[in-house]
Amino acid sequence: MIRTLPTTLAALATLVGLGVVAAPAVGQSAPPLTELQIVAVTSASQAERIAPDQRETARHHAGPVTVVVRGKGIGRARLIRLNGAVAMPPSTTRALCGPAVTAGACKPGETTTGVETTYHLGVLPRGTSVMVQDTSANLPAVTLTSEITID
Repeated sequence: MIRTLPTTLAALATLVGLGVVAAPAVGQSAPPLTELQIVAVTSASQAERIAPDQRETARHHAGPVTVVVRGKGIGRARLIRLNGAVAMPPSTTRALCGPAVTAGACKPGETTTGVETTYHLGVLPRGTSVMVQDTSANLPAVTLTSEITID
């Protein structure tokens, strides 16, 4: 079940505390957040990769929808919005490592170079807008967004 929160300062402050932050190796600073992209949308009926500039899914998605988001660099305040309302869907996160920001490439003690988060959104009506936002963990704070409309 997806809960929505009012977009008040207090609610956003709470979300900052829930943000995805991966710890770099001791003595190293976090790599800056330079990219945030919705890379895949899947459902019971379809699966598709999402191109960097794609604004809506190319296929109709029926049944529970899953959205995969890749961040290059480390963020500290990720949130997701469904039709503009902040949501807190269940999600899974995995670290990305190495210069290619690759899943499964992490070795003990190696710096995390990115994060991949899979959001389990449930059943969504056609035309639902999904927007993800994150702010870099280091200064200067840069906020990036990525958005797609689910057909």
